[in-house]
Amino acid sequence: MLTEDPLDSNPASPLEVSDLHPTTPVAAAATDKVAVDTVSNTGESIKPGAYSPTATSMFLSTLLSLAVVVVLLITIRWVLPPLLESSRYSWYRGQLRAQHEAAGLELQHVSLDGLSRISELVSQRVTPSVVHINIKRSPAVDSLEQLLSEADPMLTDRLRQGQGSGVLVDQEGYIITNYHVLEDGEVIEVRMSDDARHIGRMIGFDRDRDIAVLKIDKTELPAMEWGNSDTCAVGSPVWAVGSPFGLTGSITFGIISSKHRVDLSDSRYQLSSGLSPDSSDLMQSDVAINPGNSGGPLVNGRGELVGINTAILGPTYRGVSFSIPSNLVRGVYDSIITKSKSTSGWLGVMLRDGSGAAEVQDFARPGPSPAREARLPLGDVILQFEGKNITGFRQLIEMIAGRKAGDTVTVDLQRAGRSIQLPIELGPRPVINSPTR
Repeated sequence: MLTEDPLDSNPASPLEVSDLHPTTPVAAAATDKVAVDTVSNTGESIKPGAYSPTATSMFLSTLLSLAVVVVLLITIRWVLPPLLESSRYSWYRGQLRAQHEAAGLELQHVSLDGLSRISELVSQRVTPSVVHINIKRSPAVDSLEQLLSEADPMLTDRLRQGQGSGVLVDQEGYIITNYHVLEDGEVIEVRMSDDARHIGRMIGFDRDRDIAVLKIDKTELPAMEWGNSDTCAVGSPVWAVGSPFGLTGSITFGIISSKHRVDLSDSRYQLSSGLSPDSSDLMQSDVAINPGNSGGPLVNGRGELVGINTAILGPTYRGVSFSIPSNLVRGVYDSIITKSKSTSGWLGVMLRDGSGAAEVQDFARPGPSPAREARLPLGDVILQFEGKNITGFRQLIEMIAGRKAGDTVTVDLQRAGRSIQLPIELGPRPVINSPTR
């Protein structure tokens, strides 16, 4: 029996037949082209669709690979470290803030019987708000430093620098410390509890009260809460936090020994601070305070600021320490902040009259000086300010005060017989606040 072929039962259309059996001249030429393409230049047969790389394509591929490697190396060297450091600081700051807030809640309910636990909580509460301050002073030395430099030059370098402590009292970066910590300082470096470093700017100070206010360009900081120093009775437990001898984050414990120490002139020991012996209304305690503690906080059992540690009797700790009461500190701080809202410009120099002009005698201290940062040397004579002739230093001071902080002004100088024009960006004028006792 014969089986019928499917192709015979369903004859293909003329178009389909021509597709299966290319017999036209065009189709034959296409078939010949495919056959030619399968033969390499050397006469060897290769598979259809295979790719034979050229020298140019291999060079471009290698160059692209090298470029990718270079970009990766640059990323690892310059981009990755700052990202890792930022992540570490963010994590550490978050941990400190969590401890700060949790300790504050628990301190509201804890009993004073658990003194050990209170000390732990106070430490966790206040440490993030305490800063370490490094000061770089003028390179000019006195006879004592010159004498010491002959024996040990490195010791002289250390004498030109100072250090102390401070406390954050506002989330916007305002810091309170002692004036004597910053006195004659040119560069103020503030190191936070998470080891981040910032340059501090002097806002104002009260030399008589030995109080100064700084600001750093950082916000959302764990500020310490103000306490009421009037409610601190003799015998109340207190803690001092600071950086004695540069040992940051150190905390000591004691009690209020006495209050309202007004006249210390009868003591045979000198007061080791910027305060005079007849300073008004100091709190006495037995907390250990040493060099480097100055400007740090004295806190109560709720982690509130009740004083600024400022002095001891004698060169070293003898069990008698003095702090400025927080109520007095807050009054000075509020006064400085209120006055600092003025935006008057400041050149940061000490002037004197010289031949119908103003001669630069010295740079203002403490804190940075806009003139020093603009590399204006001492001894230059300012002839013109913004194109106007100068007849004396008082006129120049009034002209500077009439400009705003942040303005860039042009001064015409005479330097060693040569005329020079120098642009200077004015800074904010610091507040010097010395209330009457």
